[in-house]
Amino acid sequence: MSLSRTTKLGKITINNSVISKEIIKAASKVDDKVFLSNDRGKLLGNPKRVGTGEFGNNILIEEKEESIHVLFYIVIKFGASIGNCTKVILDELEQSLKTLFPNQNGIITIKIIGVKSKNIAPRDIEVKRKYEVR
Repeated sequence: MSLSRTTKLGKITINNSVISKEIIKAASKVDDKVFLSNDRGKLLGNPKRVGTGEFGNNILIEEKEESIHVLFYIVIKFGASIGNCTKVILDELEQSLKTLFPNQNGIITIKIIGVKSKNIAPRDIEVKRKYEVR
């Protein structure tokens, strides 16, 4: 789903691929500890090798009450710290979204669908961050 806004200059549309590119860039910062996924736990691969078109269909972006809600799915590598990995991703993504949308608050949700060792062990962990613009 893309975000659209009509102003006196015309209609502005931001496609999913713009947001997915920022998510991929943020997920690449954790050095092979995270794999991007769809909502059913199918691995899309290492963030450094996933295309924005492929991943763009697996994120949810909504605009509600003057805030932007972003939801995406990951599988984390066994032994990696969930707290540390999600903190790095959320910090990077928050800065990117504040740059893209300087006048809007946001909520970023990461759903950890599984933990990968030899196989993927299903999990249902949700990490959410709310931020406000100053």
